[in-house]
Amino acid sequence: MGQGDMSVFRDAVQDCLDYDTESAKKFLKSKQDKRSNDAEVEKFSGLRIRNLVVSPVELSNRLSDIRFVRLPALKNSLIGDTLSGCWASIGVLTEKGEPRTSSTGKTFAIWKMGCLDEKTISVFLFGDAYQKNRDEKAGTVFALFNCSVRKDNSENGFSLSIYSAMHILKMGTSVDYGVCKGKRKDGMACTLVINKRKGIYCSYHKLKKSEQYSVTRTELKGGNLRTAFIDRRKSQGIYVNPAGDRTNLPKSSTAPVKLLSVEGLRKALSNASKVTTNVHSQGIRFLTEVTGKTGSKPIKEASNVPPQPTSKTDSR
Repeated sequence: MGQGDMSVFRDAVQDCLDYDTESAKKFLKSKQDKRSNDAEVEKFSGLRIRNLVVSPVELSNRLSDIRFVRLPALKNSLIGDTLSGCWASIGVLTEKGEPRTSSTGKTFAIWKMGCLDEKTISVFLFGDAYQKNRDEKAGTVFALFNCSVRKDNSENGFSLSIYSAMHILKMGTSVDYGVCKGKRKDGMACTLVINKRKGIYCSYHKLKKSEQYSVTRTELKGGNLRTAFIDRRKSQGIYVNPAGDRTNLPKSSTAPVKLLSVEGLRKALSNASKVTTNVHSQGIRFLTEVTGKTGSKPIKEASNVPPQPTSKTDSR
């Protein structure tokens, strides 16, 4: 076959090919910029970070030959007053203290850093470490390298000191950084830093809110929010532990099983009006149906329970 003439097809789609190439380039660039601002989960700390300043490859290279220790685990890794070997950690800036002046006239600051678990560690910044990072805002994620450990009387029992800008590296901004929306007893807003992914309140105000709902909502009275909701994945019904698996049963449970004959059941049904006034009771109708079908044949002969001597109750 010879080559076909494509001029007709080209003329037909000419209108579709008429687009602004510059606009298309700008659109592609905006998509790339948006992708670069998407949250990245940092594999060492597990923190979600956006606006990355350091690429994951670069960070992996820097941490490849040293030991990584999560901030909450620093206390357990201390040997005496220091951490052995080369180590690194990653945390979120949760609080910036006001600049201070040391006895030598140098400016420094005390930061609070953590992993958004409502626990923080004090970090002292001196020299160019402070000068380079003094304008950073709360919520910024930093990597710390071989910081000095200093024992103190804080809740953690220690704090970190950074004297060189080489020992602290800005990574980006935490996606889940947030501040509790609750209010303190004095009416002021709670300032505790939280993980927004887990809610809008700190653990204390979560507990207070659950207690508040338990009191105000009648369906939750006598319980709490932890047990107020049904697990929809579990089939509904009554779940009973088999009696055979229980070792603390009372002695009365080991007594012989008492069986009721059909005649005895008929006599019991004759007095059903004393139990309920509902003549259409499903239970009564069911038992009446059973006694009518089985006739005078005792139920115990059809059951799997082994025959036992008739008790005084059966002979009445």
